[in-house]
Amino acid sequence: MIWNNSILFIHAPKTAGMSMTTLLCHSLEGPVSITGPYDEQYREGKVTHIPGKRHETLIDAASFFTYRNMRLEQFEKIFVVMRNPYELELSRYAYLKKNLPQDRGMAQDIALEGDFRNYLSKAPFFGMNPPRLDLYYHFNGAMPENLVILRHERLSSDLELHLAPYLEAGYALPRENQSKHKGVDEVYDAEMEALCYDRHRWFFDKAFYPRASADSFES
Repeated sequence: MIWNNSILFIHAPKTAGMSMTTLLCHSLEGPVSITGPYDEQYREGKVTHIPGKRHETLIDAASFFTYRNMRLEQFEKIFVVMRNPYELELSRYAYLKKNLPQDRGMAQDIALEGDFRNYLSKAPFFGMNPPRLDLYYHFNGAMPENLVILRHERLSSDLELHLAPYLEAGYALPRENQSKHKGVDEVYDAEMEALCYDRHRWFFDKAFYPRASADSFES
């Protein structure tokens, strides 16, 4: 996660988080703090590195700031990017198949050894199956009043609408850590759609994204 005196950014996995990290560390006004593995590019300048997960949930963030005598309510805005689960799972599967050493574990093994259907059926997400990516968007079932969800599918326009007032003039969103993959309609069938729904019920049941209909799949 990344923050300054005004805003907090929660880094949900596979939601353009590394692009957002570069943007915020370069363009967020004032002193900036970031949690996660140490990155040499932020060794000097306005960015302070604090060891942490990088992908802290809202509950993690609340505990982190409570220890520092702060509260999430103190931030003017809390920003987090949300991505369509169908796209997110395809992106993560493609990413894991790159076989990068920092991603060693059960999920990577499943992605490397099997197809996308098997991955949806068996792969944990940060140790949890089904995944709990919803924990990046609510705190004990309630979404903070100062939470602003930026949609991955319209990220540039949402940045301009919501985040731009906190950024230095001339900011630009880079494209980093992208994974190439086929489109949702080319990959999913009814069974895989059901598996994805079971993994990410909260996003569909809360109507953030509609479920794909059976006639949207290729025969």
